[in-house]
Amino acid sequence: MKNIKTTWNLGLLYKNEKDPQIEKDLKMIERVCMDFEKKYKKADFTSSAEKLLKALEDREELRKKINGSKPWWYFTLKNNLNADDIFAQSHSTQYSQRLTGAFNKLTFFSIRIAQIVKTDQKKFLMDPILQTYKYSLKRSFEAAKYKLSEGEEQIIDLLSETSYTMWKSGQNKLLSSQVVVYEGKEIPITKAVALYPELPKKERRELYLKISSVLQSIAHFAEAEINAVYNYKKVLDERRGYNKPYSATVIGNENNEKSIELLVDLVTKHFSISQRYYKVHAKLLREKKILSADRNARIGDIHKKFDFLSATTIVRSALGNVDVKYAKIFDSFLENGQIDVYPRKGKRGGAFCWKEGLLPTFVFLNHSDDINSVETLGHEMGHAIHWELSQQTQPPRYRDFSTATAEVASTFFEQVTMSEIEKHLSEDEKIIFLHTKIKSDIMTIFQQVAGFNFELQLHEKIRKEGFVSKENIASLLSKNFRASTGNVMDIQDEDGYFFVRWSHIRNFFYVYTYAYGQLISRALFENWKKDPGYAKKIEQFLSAGRSMSPEDIFKSIGIDTSDPAFFEAGLKGIESDIKRLEIMAKKAGY
Repeated sequence: MKNIKTTWNLGLLYKNEKDPQIEKDLKMIERVCMDFEKKYKKADFTSSAEKLLKALEDREELRKKINGSKPWWYFTLKNNLNADDIFAQSHSTQYSQRLTGAFNKLTFFSIRIAQIVKTDQKKFLMDPILQTYKYSLKRSFEAAKYKLSEGEEQIIDLLSETSYTMWKSGQNKLLSSQVVVYEGKEIPITKAVALYPELPKKERRELYLKISSVLQSIAHFAEAEINAVYNYKKVLDERRGYNKPYSATVIGNENNEKSIELLVDLVTKHFSISQRYYKVHAKLLREKKILSADRNARIGDIHKKFDFLSATTIVRSALGNVDVKYAKIFDSFLENGQIDVYPRKGKRGGAFCWKEGLLPTFVFLNHSDDINSVETLGHEMGHAIHWELSQQTQPPRYRDFSTATAEVASTFFEQVTMSEIEKHLSEDEKIIFLHTKIKSDIMTIFQQVAGFNFELQLHEKIRKEGFVSKENIASLLSKNFRASTGNVMDIQDEDGYFFVRWSHIRNFFYVYTYAYGQLISRALFENWKKDPGYAKKIEQFLSAGRSMSPEDIFKSIGIDTSDPAFFEAGLKGIESDIKRLEIMAKKAGY
């Protein structure tokens, strides 16, 4: 492998921010959208299967030409690297508005398809010449009841920037500019958040309080932002006719609402499992009572540090164990500058992986040399591999995928990575590792469902009262965290100011997909461990894109997510791991 690049090479998109190709691409997108509108807006393209097929094929060609929203994407990535880059932020906004204007010219197309009468819908879904578009058409027909008029849809697209995106961007900018004093030096708050769980008790709790103080100091803006975007969603849901605050997300993810309600209810009823974990967690910390600062605390030292070079070695091996092609994809990302690795002032926190069209996939990290950073690298590369395989095997209409399947891919490769990490540990460190593994399950399943419950209650409260204060938002979040952790953890209302930096609650009920994905990925992992040949089934899932519903994709590889027993078995598996940890802890004298 050639030299590893640790910063994004945005030259893969454009030479620089003043590259004349940016304006050329914008004009091309505007032109092809206008041409498509001229060709089809007044045309009769839904009266026969043949005409509809030709229109769908032309729409597919349009997707290929547009190839994502490259100009906007370039400046959005730059702004993620530096929230203080005003030039990038302003151009991201300008180009978003221009592209929205261009894409609005296509709004009529999906509305016309959605308006096809039910008798013709059935005929088109059964027609052999439309079979390659069947799932896409089915989704369009099912979404029809939530579509508004063309004019309303265009206004919504235009206003989403000012009523949602700019609020979120402002909050991210404010948060990313915050620093915390640690050992006499100012460090970015994102680095402090990653650091404090690794510290000894006294230093951990002190740094946690400093972080909490910073979050409380900027909570006034988050209060305004949350109320604005939640009220914006309320208006949209009412206009579109969604019955519940989470309906738009669940339906958009192509999940069955009853199945997700069952999942959330099931996990909530089994909060005793996470409460049991926190009791043994407290014992391992040799504490009778723990604080929020101790939630993610390490229970001992894993002496091996995982700098980025060693992290790449572990992740490459883990990916290659499933299939050598996945390790090769990883190597190409490292060599091409598609992974931005280290935290720095101005860079937003967290981690993500995303792509636009056939453009290069980019992975965003805030690596801090700990086990969590290695897991995160494996997690985000799971997303990246999912993108790459879907891109290689699916036509444009099916190249992306539901968030519900995305989180299965990422958490599966995270588990594979954890399995590889274990090989690098001593016997004494394996109790620490098992604890870390269970903690990951607890955070990914139980905390995210607690977050779902919080979101639902906050949406309902804002819809009823119009505005909820920052103090009440924090109190509500703390209440839901208490439900999942139990009495062993002393959670104060002030701990709920975590809402200021919890980005996922701005992406409306995204959190359930983590629990959904983790439970399914556990099943994939167990199947693969029993039979390495199951990797072919996993590749089948990773290559499916959006060609089927998540339920049908998993059913095709032998997993029935409509069966409550499936999720019950996953929860019992976590409980078994906790029992094993309790036994190990007792033997070790805790």
